[in-house]
Amino acid sequence: MTAEPVVRDTSAAARGERRRARTRTAILDAAEEVFRGRGYDAARVEEIAERADMSVGSIYQHFEGKRGLYLTLVDRALELFTAYMARSEDPAFTPLQRVLAGGDAYLRFHRDHPGAFQFLAYRAPGDDALAEDDALEARVRDRVGLLLDRFAQQIDAAIEAGEARPVDSVRMTRFLWGAWNGVISLGLQPDGLRLSEDEITETLELARWLLREGIAAPTLRDSSGEVGDRVPLPYIAAAEE
Repeated sequence: MTAEPVVRDTSAAARGERRRARTRTAILDAAEEVFRGRGYDAARVEEIAERADMSVGSIYQHFEGKRGLYLTLVDRALELFTAYMARSEDPAFTPLQRVLAGGDAYLRFHRDHPGAFQFLAYRAPGDDALAEDDALEARVRDRVGLLLDRFAQQIDAAIEAGEARPVDSVRMTRFLWGAWNGVISLGLQPDGLRLSEDEITETLELARWLLREGIAAPTLRDSSGEVGDRVPLPYIAAAEE
């Protein structure tokens, strides 16, 4: 079957919207580089504008200053991460494997988008408190909450299927969220404490093995109490191009 050609809207409004989208993306990409290199407090809007090859005024036309840029980058990172975590819900996996696949999704997200991980793990812009009534922060907070709730539901599904021991899925989710963030953040430590990318991968693989051996139900264990190949560690599918 021949695919129908995509009809592109060539109206002035559509062209203008595409230009705005390209401009926003260029600004965000430049801001990500500056924030990663200098940190939030030392980052300057003027440097972001220079990297994006546009005026400071153009940035303020699209974002509410440095804070707005930062929180938009957090939101963008969460959007990316949500797509990776969705791949861990592959119907080919068993309920317990979907839980275990979350660790692989986190690792692949970090390796594919190392800059985005920093905005996911360290949400607060500098020393500024995140305002409860900040609309963008509220959206970020809600998206994080939905991600964690969805993962807790995957744990509950594994329990209900008889594949996982009864555990407090909410507390388990918070523990894993903090642990995975912590392992990957070791790649940002000073020399002597820093983990290489290969060491991060090996550490998270060990973490997934420990999770499988710790949470699997007795029916999935052999006579020595081990799970092993009864539940192969799953890997998420590659993203579609």
